[in-house]
Amino acid sequence: MKIETAAHSDYTVISIAGEIDMYSSPELRDTLLALVKKKAATVIVNLKDVKYIDSSGIATFVEALKKMLAYKGKFKMAQVPDRVMEIFNFSKLDKVFNIYGSIEDAANS
Repeated sequence: MKIETAAHSDYTVISIAGEIDMYSSPELRDTLLALVKKKAATVIVNLKDVKYIDSSGIATFVEALKKMLAYKGKFKMAQVPDRVMEIFNFSKLDKVFNIYGSIEDAANS
C-alpha cells in the first residue's frame, strides 16, 4: 500500500494505492490519527487506486470518522472503485460515509 498526503487550504487529501488489509491498515491508521490529533477540519480519502480492502481497513475508516465527528470534523471519501463500493454497500456503510465521485465534488460539498 502507498499513502500520499496533500494539504490544501480548506482540506487534506489522502490518496491510497494498493491493498488495505490487516498488514497495511496500521500505517493508514497512523496517518489518519495524526490528522485527527491536529483536528484537521476536512479529510478527503481518495480510494481511486485501492484494489482491495478488508475488515481491518473498514475499521480504520470507521475509527477515523468517529474521532473526527467528535470535534465536528468532516471525513469524506472520493473515487471509490466499484469493487470497494460493493463492500460499503453490502455492509450499509455507504449510508455512514460521505462518498463522492471526485475529489472536487467532495471538496465543494
